[in-house]
Amino acid sequence: HIIEPDPCGADVIAYYTFDRSFRDVCFGHNAQKDGSFPEQPPTGIMNAAVRFGGDTLTRLRVPSLNGYPWGSKFSVSFWFKAFWFTEKNIRGLINNGLVSNGTGSWEIYLNTDHSIGASVVTSHSAKTWPRITETAVDHWHHLVMTYDGKTINFYLNNHLKLTDSECCHGDIVSKNSDVVLGHSGKNHRYGDYHYHDFHGYIDEMKLFKRALTAHEVLKLYRLKVV
Repeated sequence: HIIEPDPCGADVIAYYTFDRSFRDVCFGHNAQKDGSFPEQPPTGIMNAAVRFGGDTLTRLRVPSLNGYPWGSKFSVSFWFKAFWFTEKNIRGLINNGLVSNGTGSWEIYLNTDHSIGASVVTSHSAKTWPRITETAVDHWHHLVMTYDGKTINFYLNNHLKLTDSECCHGDIVSKNSDVVLGHSGKNHRYGDYHYHDFHGYIDEMKLFKRALTAHEVLKLYRLKVV
């Protein structure tokens, strides 16, 4: 008999399974919804997932992570499946505010060509990676970002797509803003169709207070647990 590791270990910040709820199953950093979400959740990687509408202001906010001290060790892991969209704007996946206007210190998003972009602000510097790797529409992808105080890594489907050991040092800056899922942090402008809401599914979102190893990323990709 194999004993599974504790999914809510001391190195976990929050864990969202999205199995018919938006709650953090570990430590109570529950997400609150803005906009309307489908009554019947779609099938995800494990059980259900959360579906974001894309053309309306549907996002999840985590007020209890407002002002969280991210420190110099951090990882975020999640699955997503994006639908096709034609509007020429980025789509937010997860962030703690918009980096470009100073409200946030880390963000991960989809560009108009469905490539992954990200930004991180530390006590040392700020860095944006506008195009890390491509993704395919209507396919599930596993994305992981890790930071150990010196090096940022981005993995897509267990492949290391970018590593940067020159960008950042020190703590990720704490910001007085909620963690947001499914929205880039910019406002809607209905008149010219500048939507910034993600259109698709997100599942198994997990935040860690340490940098995951490549082996742990593999385990998350294969087994969906660490």
